[in-house]
Amino acid sequence: MSEEEPDFEALKGAVGAVRQLITHLRKTKADPALLADVEREAKALSARLAPHDHKGPYAQRRLVIGEFGKGPDRDTDDPVEYFQYSPIIGPLNPIAPPVPFKLVGREMHASHAFEPQYNGPPLSVHGGVIAMVFDELLGSLGAILDIGGFTGTLEVIYRSLTPLQQPIRMRSWIDREEGVKIFIKGTMHTTDPGGEERLCSESTGIFIRPKQSILADALREAEKLAAS
Repeated sequence: MSEEEPDFEALKGAVGAVRQLITHLRKTKADPALLADVEREAKALSARLAPHDHKGPYAQRRLVIGEFGKGPDRDTDDPVEYFQYSPIIGPLNPIAPPVPFKLVGREMHASHAFEPQYNGPPLSVHGGVIAMVFDELLGSLGAILDIGGFTGTLEVIYRSLTPLQQPIRMRSWIDREEGVKIFIKGTMHTTDPGGEERLCSESTGIFIRPKQSILADALREAEKLAAS
């Protein structure tokens, strides 16, 4: 690992603490004096961290983009290791829930209870959050299986409300391939209080394999930006 990369465990711990803080702020009924203390301390921590910012460019796999392909996570089948900075599953991203994706055979599985900061309709997860999770649930499967690409289209059908703070079971699988297009499907289910399984939403994504020249050009441009 590059010396420019932060210590994984130390950053994971700090990110987890900030994620907890976000959750409490979303739910808080604290008095103004306590909130003023939180604001003051948060601003002080931000000021201490600011001089250590990586100037970019940024990607989901590593902080320093030039490290692609060189680290121990090169051939991992663990999507959480593969996308450490993902806004959905990344343990190093404070806005990630994070949803614990796991590769099972040629499918991606997960179960997660969303906290109130992801609220949309009363008692339920925001539809935009659901769409974002689907994009990662489907797209990461293609990436891990090395048959994926960039999101071309993503269709989400909302069948019923997705409850907050209750386990939501997720699954994605490869439907078919057509040339450079990969069709991947996914579902989200919950279990109602009576024990009945309920479909919350389903999705179909078309992912396009990019030309290697496009990826190579993007990486070269990123390396130029990092060196400037």
